[in-house]
Amino acid sequence: MLQDGSISTISTELRERILSEIPCSLCVARRDERLTLVFANDNFFRMFEDDSAIDVQNENAPGVMDYLDTDAKQQLQQQLVALERENKRTAAFETKLLSPDGEAFWFLVRVSSADFDEGLWIFAFMDISAQKRVEEELRVREEEYRIAIRQSDKFVFRYDIEKKVAHLPPDCAQKLQMGSLIDFPNAFEAQGCVSPDSLDAYHEMHAQIMSGNRPSGSAVMQLHIGDSERDYDWYRVNYSLIYREDHIPAQAVITLENVSEQHAREVAYQRWEHTYESMPQKSTAYLEFDLTQNRLDAQKGELIETLPNPVSHTMEGAARYFVEHYIHPDDQDRIRAFIAREHLLTEYFRGTKLPKPEYRHLLAGGRYGWVRLSVQMLPDPYSSNVRASILLRDIDTQKREEINLKDQLRTDTLTGVLNRGAFVEAAEALFHETGISGQHALVMVDVDHFKHINDNFGHNYGDRVLIRVCNALRAALRADDLVGRIGGDEFVLLLKNVLSRNALQAKLDNLREQLCQRISSETIVSCSFGAASCPRDGATFEELYVKADLALYAAKESGRNCARIYENKMGRNMTLFDNVEIG
Repeated sequence: MLQDGSISTISTELRERILSEIPCSLCVARRDERLTLVFANDNFFRMFEDDSAIDVQNENAPGVMDYLDTDAKQQLQQQLVALERENKRTAAFETKLLSPDGEAFWFLVRVSSADFDEGLWIFAFMDISAQKRVEEELRVREEEYRIAIRQSDKFVFRYDIEKKVAHLPPDCAQKLQMGSLIDFPNAFEAQGCVSPDSLDAYHEMHAQIMSGNRPSGSAVMQLHIGDSERDYDWYRVNYSLIYREDHIPAQAVITLENVSEQHAREVAYQRWEHTYESMPQKSTAYLEFDLTQNRLDAQKGELIETLPNPVSHTMEGAARYFVEHYIHPDDQDRIRAFIAREHLLTEYFRGTKLPKPEYRHLLAGGRYGWVRLSVQMLPDPYSSNVRASILLRDIDTQKREEINLKDQLRTDTLTGVLNRGAFVEAAEALFHETGISGQHALVMVDVDHFKHINDNFGHNYGDRVLIRVCNALRAALRADDLVGRIGGDEFVLLLKNVLSRNALQAKLDNLREQLCQRISSETIVSCSFGAASCPRDGATFEELYVKADLALYAAKESGRNCARIYENKMGRNMTLFDNVEIG
């Protein structure tokens, strides 16, 4: 207690006034189980929102424990036991209390033993709720920052410019497989983390940081970081400076972002543009779109004339005009769906490798020629937008050669009808289709006595007979019926959607009559027919072939130059042994 010679004591009223003005809650309590109050200032009761007039001198005075919840009671009890056990005078701890309305608030509690009376404890409660809220906000922000960095796959660290030390946070240190780097950036370079091709950019950035002339900067360089399987990856390195009061750079916050995939896309984009520039403009067209903004940005090449306004203002308008004015009607639905803006964006975000569809394109002379359409999608180098480049290439000559080659592989070289393999493939495809109504007929055709024709008139004449038979069959059948040669003088037909057995018999008789022709006084060219119906007689080529062959055999047995439709009773009588007399 201070004394100045004139005032030796402080009045009770002044003491109470001083205690009430102290910005914390004070109380004195007995060392009993309840910590019964013997003194408490007004702030103590306001802290617990107890406005009742309490006489702490009363034997029924409340205790400190009466104002605390279970957790706070346990924490306080542990501190008091530790004080007595360790023979300490004071202790301090933080605790959270709940107000009567359930709101939580934090207090720093300081407890000490009263020197003048060992039976008393002195408590001071200081409200630190505002500080705790700030700490919690900082903790949440730091956690949000760590999560954001973790999800973005960026490496972030702090560089002490004066001490030349890079301080790496735990997550960053673990990913980079290194702790704090002394003598940064020399140590980073010495460890082989910087590609020789990127040393100039690396040194230039460090010089910018040291100069402090630019508060932030960025560069792309090749670095080897952590356990990367490649020698070097491409990284975008950003820095932001923190200055001292005298404007000298003190700290730099540096981020490393792996942009290898983006760099590869940029290189691919440049190659794509270079590829187009190297192509002849007359046989190509190039359309560049901003998919995100639904905008046509560029058009080159002569395969497509300059798109008129206003269709050229949007990608959707340009695509619609292109499909309607340049693509063959049979190909329009397929190409329209392929270059639809929604489809391209969906496939881009899925990472799908797009095919290169081919279609028939209206050329300047008014005819249709084959064109291959390619799409390259990349992020815009200067924004987050998605760009799409559509390249059209005239492949008409190449395509027609391919078609001719395929036709040659599928057709019989002598007659031009389908060969056996192509016919079987087409027939099986029809038999496996669903929802087909009606019935179909597989028909075997055999030139009667063809060996006699070859022997008497020569093979060249025999070939002419086979060609005439095929031409007559194709002329007499519908466009979607199939004609094939399966070998020698044997042909096979697939008649689609035959109405009835009688209609089939009538059609076969008509074909037989058209093919029958006398070529000499002793020789007539004629054909025999055998047919089986799908699905009644079978659902596969092999099943129908066997039964049509039996019907053909029946036609030959009936004298040739006739037509038979398979019946269950048909079959071949096979003689295994000659009849001999026994005994």
